[in-house]
Amino acid sequence: MTGRDVIVVGAGFAGLVAAASLTDRGFSVLVLEALDEPLDSLRGELIHPRGVRGLEALGLSRALRSQGAVDVLGFAAYAHPDSPPVMLNYGSGSGLGLEHRTILVALRAKLQGDARIEFVTGARVQSLLYSAGKVSGVRCTDGRTFDAHLVVAADGRHSKIRKLFAIPTDVTLSSYTIGATLLGDVLPLPRHGHVFVGAPGPILAYPFGEGHVRMCIDVPLEAPHGKDALVDYIEQRYSAFVPDRIRAAMIESLRRDPLRACANHNIYTHACAVSGGALVGDAGGCSHPLTATGMTTACHDAITLAECLVQYGLTDKGLTAYQQRRYGFVRARELFAYSLYEVLRGKGTGPEALRDAVFEYWKDPRARQASLGILSGDESSTRAFLTEYTRVVGSAARHLGAFAWRTKSARASIHRTVSLMTTAYECLDLAVDKARSAIAISATRTLEPIEAAPARRRLRTTTDAADAAE
Repeated sequence: MTGRDVIVVGAGFAGLVAAASLTDRGFSVLVLEALDEPLDSLRGELIHPRGVRGLEALGLSRALRSQGAVDVLGFAAYAHPDSPPVMLNYGSGSGLGLEHRTILVALRAKLQGDARIEFVTGARVQSLLYSAGKVSGVRCTDGRTFDAHLVVAADGRHSKIRKLFAIPTDVTLSSYTIGATLLGDVLPLPRHGHVFVGAPGPILAYPFGEGHVRMCIDVPLEAPHGKDALVDYIEQRYSAFVPDRIRAAMIESLRRDPLRACANHNIYTHACAVSGGALVGDAGGCSHPLTATGMTTACHDAITLAECLVQYGLTDKGLTAYQQRRYGFVRARELFAYSLYEVLRGKGTGPEALRDAVFEYWKDPRARQASLGILSGDESSTRAFLTEYTRVVGSAARHLGAFAWRTKSARASIHRTVSLMTTAYECLDLAVDKARSAIAISATRTLEPIEAAPARRRLRTTTDAADAAE
């Protein structure tokens, strides 16, 4: 048995940044990782400026730049592949793009040289240790035990530690992402992320190294299975919605390389702390990757947790403060990601009307700045999102009025209006729910002792197949 202030379970991006943030504030940290080496999987590769600033403050950004990370200046959103894009430029610095495994290798190498952090690989956590109703350590499958004042779960979106904490969680599988690696400077704007709409799902493309472009193609759950059938489907249903210079490179990559895919889950947690334990990064919940907010949120979690523990010590009060501050930031991110995905995939007349309205709304420089502030995390209030979303709905309503005037068809106008209002209501209803959740969490002053966690706090998922979809 070994004693440390904090055990971080998971040496992915969230776990490594959490370890760095905690040691930067004076805590001793033990990192437990089940794998000896990072997997080469399709995961986050784009970090917004807020996350980059966090990495810079921890002295980590240089390690990524030394491995070829490139600056990303914002996004170019295309309503049509042949029309000029709407430019959504960051107003506060630049983001970073780098291949995911390279990020992990660079950060591990950087942190393994820090004597304040102990790394143990091949350590697969099986159960928790308790003391007086509080988490006090972990037990691994090989029988080893490790104790600490705090256990931090950084083991990803399908976190085993979150389940052991018995934190209520809602999981939905929304779609799949197919990844393609394009070689050469094929992007119209080499230092921007690009968003293309009109296909069955939105397409995100961004630089993640010099001469390397990642394309993330969102495909619906009903898309065909098997590489050949899936590539044929993408070629038939998606290629017309990207510019010519990208189209051939996309299909060539999909046919040439092994299939890279991941499931897109919306994971919504109702707490991120228990007595003696906390969640960071995707373990605390995640959204559709279209908004690329995962790693920026992980940086926020890691830094916020360390700040709260410095202020209140390794106590339930510190964890309660972390939970309050985390959800004050995260709920707006979750809402923005859900709404943007539903609008940009444009499945139905209501989302189509909202999608057209979003592009019209983005013609206003103030609107573009507000959207990027919410997207990048510089603006974290749910109220700000609701204000901007109301503007979009108003723009859509004006478009519907023009549509009714052009078509002279009362039935078509009524159908589109009802669809629009239904879509808007669903989003606003979710916004109210998330706002209520954030308010309720902000009023919480105690954490339940996990050893006596009642049955009502067990994990809730919409389907057992969600875990099997990976």
